[in-house]
Amino acid sequence: MRSLREIGSITVGAIMETFGVSEATARRDLETLEQEKKLIRTFGGAVLETVRTEIPFYRKTEMNAEEKREIAGKALSLIRDGDVIGLTGGSTNMEIAKKIRQHPFERLTLVTNAINIAFELSGQPGLQLIVTGGVIRTQSFELSGPLADGTLGQLTIQKTFVGADGVSLARGITTFDELEAHTNRVMMQRSLETYVVADHTKIGRDSVFLIDGIATVTALITDSRLDRRLFQTFAEAGVRLL
Repeated sequence: MRSLREIGSITVGAIMETFGVSEATARRDLETLEQEKKLIRTFGGAVLETVRTEIPFYRKTEMNAEEKREIAGKALSLIRDGDVIGLTGGSTNMEIAKKIRQHPFERLTLVTNAINIAFELSGQPGLQLIVTGGVIRTQSFELSGPLADGTLGQLTIQKTFVGADGVSLARGITTFDELEAHTNRVMMQRSLETYVVADHTKIGRDSVFLIDGIATVTALITDSRLDRRLFQTFAEAGVRLL
């Protein structure tokens, strides 16, 4: 379970190799843990049970805080003066917003559907801030729905940074809310480049609603604690990892 919590998902093969047990033992152990509602069995392995339960935003900000700051620093290095940037909601994108405030640009346009990010960056010198309309979801502070989609449909964004609750090769980029998933997908479609920001605990996991396929993203930005096997699996599938 410690290993699973660190990387978000695990395969039967990895259990056999790591713990020196047979395939039959590995599968029996996964079956027992699933009955205890600690994980969800998948084809060839398992994912955390928590993938079914959304974590409140204030709790997310406390989880993997150092890793999120590491990701935000990498994202900041991709932003240039004069860029038009898109930020969806999420605790990792909130860290990117803080980095932008700490390292001001002479000229930057930022588009967001998250009111907490808009508040963080309001009044920032050199920043033109565009906030979508839409219906707010208090669990994430994101605006979504037809009003948000309509605003985004009139824009061209150079680089969008998309937060996610799960990123896997099988299902792609996923989140907990259907309307948010659709609005985030629209922002990606209006962007020339898309970067998914997700810490290592979300890689290899699936959430409920699909935002978009992994093949549509320019790169996946994650932290240095990502399991080497997962890194290799994603890289071999053609995903660029930063």
